[in-house]
Amino acid sequence: MAEPNKPVVIEAESVEKESPKRGEKSQSQQESHIKSSQHRLAAIAAAHHIDAKLHDIEHDTLTTRAAYRQLEIKQKQQENLEQIIKTCNDLCRDETASSPDPDWLYRFFEMAKNIYGDGMQNLWARILKQEIIRPGSTSLKALSLLETMTQREAQALQRACALACTFGGDGSNKLITGFRKPEDGMKRYFKPDIAERLALGNFKLPFTDLMLLMDLGLILRTELESGLLEPPASFPLMGQNKTFMLTPLKKGIRIYYYRFSPTGNELAKLVGQKAHPEYLDALMALLSKAFVVESDVGSTVNEKA
Repeated sequence: MAEPNKPVVIEAESVEKESPKRGEKSQSQQESHIKSSQHRLAAIAAAHHIDAKLHDIEHDTLTTRAAYRQLEIKQKQQENLEQIIKTCNDLCRDETASSPDPDWLYRFFEMAKNIYGDGMQNLWARILKQEIIRPGSTSLKALSLLETMTQREAQALQRACALACTFGGDGSNKLITGFRKPEDGMKRYFKPDIAERLALGNFKLPFTDLMLLMDLGLILRTELESGLLEPPASFPLMGQNKTFMLTPLKKGIRIYYYRFSPTGNELAKLVGQKAHPEYLDALMALLSKAFVVESDVGSTVNEKA
């Protein structure tokens, strides 16, 4: 169960609706990898009650089968909504609340009834709680996009959020990919600026996932670079619930990054940020090559050029 102020865990789930019993789990897992595509299709069709033509004898009429399937879909949609309400109730405390816009609420339930996975239901429950506390927190545009996102796309967004940080005046989430700084002395007239890069793929965010999020409109397609960063001015960088003060070691330093879109930032607040200490250590090690990095408790992370 999701808890307040904690990131939602969006796990991959089985295609089949019915989960095996505890005693049968290991056996089904052993058999699942050797099933043919024909067997897999039959299991999917049976779970969705559209397997009549796969049998020698068709039981009941087409009209009866269609009516039964529609009834089961509506029952499952009702179950989805009731589970989201139950999860939202578990999340709610004694916060001051207001009434959400009735049109927003109607659209929310129309979309939420088709959310089947536990992790995604937890996320929608959190959205509802936030809207009850602060009406207007989540736009219908963000909800519409979230409704169409697959499990894989939601997991890619969560991985991107784990690597996100903020710096600069716009407050948007950013994925730092590196920096460049000029050469020292006379070398700067003959050599290009030194570029240092951080491979996001080493931290479970491959470029294919980045492209996926770009296609969804959650991250801007163009890699950006900051304005010139020069000493002695310092600026804060926030990530993983920590704040660091960065002071450039020399003139002419720029940071490379990808920026979340407004909708991406909106969904990032709902997904939350999972702890990723390995990435944070790697990011600070990279930035310490161009900045004096001080943590939020005042200690210097690294002072080497």
